[in-house]
Amino acid sequence: MLFDETGATHLPAAKVDGPIDIVGAGDSTTAGIVSALCAGATHLEAGLIGNLVASITIQQIGTTGTATPEQIIARHADVTGA
Repeated sequence: MLFDETGATHLPAAKVDGPIDIVGAGDSTTAGIVSALCAGATHLEAGLIGNLVASITIQQIGTTGTATPEQIIARHADVTGA
């Protein structure tokens, strides 16, 4: 959920299958959000990017995960159909 001065908005989330490792998921989310905001994204866009980044990094078992721009674009297409 995104909460701002206009109210609450539901953000899309990515369905993730298989085993996951949630260590670092919050850090990944924050990195995605802050990076997107610094690049000029809206709050809604930044929240979606944060969700996408976390959905990728939790699938990297036993390591501090990262998400490449290509992975984020592919996951965005999976979630939004775009």
